[in-house]
Amino acid sequence: MNEEFTGSIEVEFEGMPSIRLESYKPAYQASTLQRLAIATRRRRFSLRENWEIELDDVDYSGELNGTVQIPAKHSDEQSIVFDGASIPFPWLISLLTVGVLRPLGVILVGSIVHDYAYQYGYLRISRHGGEFEEVALSRHRADRLFRDIVGTVNRLPAVGYIAWFAVRIGWLWVKYNGKHFGGKVPVFEYAILLLSLISLVYLYSVFGLMTLAACAIGVYFFLYLVSIVVNQTIRR
Repeated sequence: MNEEFTGSIEVEFEGMPSIRLESYKPAYQASTLQRLAIATRRRRFSLRENWEIELDDVDYSGELNGTVQIPAKHSDEQSIVFDGASIPFPWLISLLTVGVLRPLGVILVGSIVHDYAYQYGYLRISRHGGEFEEVALSRHRADRLFRDIVGTVNRLPAVGYIAWFAVRIGWLWVKYNGKHFGGKVPVFEYAILLLSLISLVYLYSVFGLMTLAACAIGVYFFLYLVSIVVNQTIRR
């Protein structure tokens, strides 16, 4: 049964992708520090089978409208490995967003498409049932598509923008198609980041570290409790 979503773009796919965790293996003979390193390692996974997603109303790149196929394996039958999204410091981002932005959470569907574009610089797209073609995709458009898929599928546009901002900040050190930089320079995003840091420094100078830390912890636990209450309500 196809799942259809309408938002900033139109998205449709038949069932969630079937994934296999590749990054974690039990390490009974390892030392405590080695096991800790394994536990905190960035999660990596692969698809069990090819997965397809339909895109429509992508007004900033009409070439993306059609059926996007994400292959499970390379031509040499080796699995294609993903990491969930090119978010810098994923454990920290997950912590700061109260678990909203987790590589295998609500951004999973968008991150699979985004990861594939980041690895190869293109997407495999079929239009009107035709053959799949490799359509080149610039970095900033791959980031925007990621934002729109996340916001549309989860009906949470704000989450899509937060995820988009996080991947744009990684422009300096995360490679796209094997190369650093590329696409539009995220001047606006870095300006916002700089203003945020300046604001934190100012607040620190006025209120002090302990007050800021207490406020941050209070807000964090409030949001965490809200998420627990909402989840319990949904389960009922």
